[in-house]
Amino acid sequence: MKIAFVSDCWWPRINGVTVSIQTFRDELARRGHQTLVLAPTYPGAAPDPADPPVKRFRSVNARISKEDRFVVPDAFPAVFQALDQFAPDIVHFNTEFAMFLAGRIWCQVRGKPVFITCHTNWEFYAKHYAPWIPSFFTRRFARRYMRRAYLNADYVLIPSPQIGELLNSYGVQGPFHVLPTGISKASFRAEPEELTAYRNSLNEQAPLLRGKRLLLFVGRLGDEKNVSFLLPVLQLVVASVPETALVLIGDGPYKRILLERAAALGLADHIHTPGYMERAELRLAYGTADVFVFPSKTETQGLTTIEAMMSGTPVVAIGEMGTRDVMQGDNGGYMVDEDPN
Repeated sequence: MKIAFVSDCWWPRINGVTVSIQTFRDELARRGHQTLVLAPTYPGAAPDPADPPVKRFRSVNARISKEDRFVVPDAFPAVFQALDQFAPDIVHFNTEFAMFLAGRIWCQVRGKPVFITCHTNWEFYAKHYAPWIPSFFTRRFARRYMRRAYLNADYVLIPSPQIGELLNSYGVQGPFHVLPTGISKASFRAEPEELTAYRNSLNEQAPLLRGKRLLLFVGRLGDEKNVSFLLPVLQLVVASVPETALVLIGDGPYKRILLERAAALGLADHIHTPGYMERAELRLAYGTADVFVFPSKTETQGLTTIEAMMSGTPVVAIGEMGTRDVMQGDNGGYMVDEDPN
């Protein structure tokens, strides 16, 4: 079978959508299927490998998010041509913007069904990307836009039942097909000597971590991830266990604000922000941490909680949305309310 993954994001952009597509793509290839990714260009990105194939299309900065890109309308004919050449049996959409619009036109003309996965809770994310617009307007716009995107899809795929309930509240009746992103155990397995060597190198890179117990967060450092909630939590933990540090792996527009707030709370020597990591290193970071902390309340799935648990690291997470479905109670850690105490 030939499957085309159509998305408004792909490597080098690091997020749950990219990881999900890569995971499904790897498994489909292992089972003998052909895949093609159609995605935007990213300035300065390394060339894509020839196999498995990736087709890129001219894009511009998304403005509301410097990390993201929008494919320009005059690139749509190139999208149509790429799909014609590949002749997919299934077109799987993973986002709802320019690439979705182009690919959906092709599906309508060619009589192909539209498969789309709802990866992002835009109703609650939109206000963080456009904070100058009143939140009641961004939420209303997001609800209407999502309803239009999903209402006429032939197959709506959801990573967790909570997202089906959300779409249903928009008037999208389904049926919904629950298809979580799988994670290979081998991808997050690390030997004890690997973890010891990694912790030693981490201490060399960031001396402030030496001798400290590590709380770990992995994800975009944006306000939508509720990362600021971790600062009063860290303050309370440090008061009881002074030799504790918080490691924030990722990047984003909220990083500077977080560091400034941490300094104001006297936590500058208890927080480390190494930026994004390659996945080969990330598995070691998970395995080295004492506790994985996840404050987001808007996840459709919360892949990082699964990755942490796969690494044998206990999770403490706010039990809302997809995170609640993934952890299903206190399995692999603890689900808590949004209370720093």
